[in-house]
Amino acid sequence: MKTTGDRQKIRVMDTPTQLAYDRTWLAEERTILAWVRTATSLITFGFAIYSFFVIPTGPGHAHASYLGPRIFATGLIVVGLVALLAAAVQRYQALKVMKATYTGFSRVSIAEIVGALIGCLGLLALVMLFLRI
Repeated sequence: MKTTGDRQKIRVMDTPTQLAYDRTWLAEERTILAWVRTATSLITFGFAIYSFFVIPTGPGHAHASYLGPRIFATGLIVVGLVALLAAAVQRYQALKVMKATYTGFSRVSIAEIVGALIGCLGLLALVMLFLRI
């Protein structure tokens, strides 16, 4: 790597290093997006299963199997949130390695923002499930 300017000490990557950095960054982006997609599916399926079995079947009809779908839906939502948490931990560790490997590493990831929003929506779904809204 080259340094430009005596005062600033900004490091500029040469082309092969920049391409390696870009490939690694994009691989990390694809990985986090795959985790977010999986977590979104699990959370959505859990909430959909719960919502489907809460629909009233008519006046005077009771849900005999109410406890089963509720527990299953809760399990799916929790597994989705745990998968998202595992993805965040993996992402943190990978970025730590990238920062140590590539000097001057700094990028903002939209995938992280989307993951955080999905996590918030998953927590909201879990709260709604517990409050039976």
